[in-house]
Amino acid sequence: MRSNTAGGPETQSMSGAGDADEDLPEDIQRDVDRVAELLETGFAGRLWQQTAAELYGYAFKPLLTAMRRTDKLTSLTRSSLTPLYMSDEERSTLHRNPKDREDLAVRTIDVALETFPQLLKDGGYAPAANRGKNGRPTKLTSFFYGRCGLVFPRVFYVWRDERTDRFERHAQHMSDDTLAHALGLNGTQTEPAGVIELCDTLTDMINGLKPRDRAVWQLTLDGLSQGEIADRLGIKTGDVENARFAFRTKVKTMRKNGLLTVPPEIDAEWVRTTSARAAAKGAGR
Repeated sequence: MRSNTAGGPETQSMSGAGDADEDLPEDIQRDVDRVAELLETGFAGRLWQQTAAELYGYAFKPLLTAMRRTDKLTSLTRSSLTPLYMSDEERSTLHRNPKDREDLAVRTIDVALETFPQLLKDGGYAPAANRGKNGRPTKLTSFFYGRCGLVFPRVFYVWRDERTDRFERHAQHMSDDTLAHALGLNGTQTEPAGVIELCDTLTDMINGLKPRDRAVWQLTLDGLSQGEIADRLGIKTGDVENARFAFRTKVKTMRKNGLLTVPPEIDAEWVRTTSARAAAKGAGR
């Protein structure tokens, strides 16, 4: 089966069959010979282990780089049958978070390696028919990297679903009394109407956040620290702080514009807790 430039199958032929009429560079010929030997041994034993390790080592760093560059990732996945769609937040996450990039790179390579033997059995590696930008026949490592680009969108969507599920588990909609309890209102007496209205408004605002930010605030109200929240959600501490900062800024803006009224008793509680946090931080130095 002959391959297109990204490594996808097009027409039936044996591996390297289209290269017989052309003298290949020595390194490319070694790749062709290696594929032939792998076919003979059924992709078992030391040669396949060595080949898989080389393919992994070749593809890992370029995948990390591509995930930080939208243009590179677009180019890499262009020929995939599964179009790649990413939100601005997801692109930002991959650009800033090395842990997520490494996770996706490992998953992508694993899937590509699982399917690579069958692709080679079907005659997918034809270096003379798959030339690089310089017109040179494609090395086996480059061919494999192209395969990574074909499977990346599917791997990304699985990763996205798992990530969303993780956020959703911690982003249950808050009940009306959750915020009141967090603000120190124990419910043993009837609260002023202004307090109830503020709690209802803030609760609705938090429940309207996207799952990740809602999870951050739910865990914040549960008393978890930034680091604990980041570990629980699998995100960076900076992401936790950004989610908190964005919501606080929105609340302050609404208050400044007269769209949100904070009763004196709540204001006093905020001053008390802020002072307590500052004192605790100073004592820990």
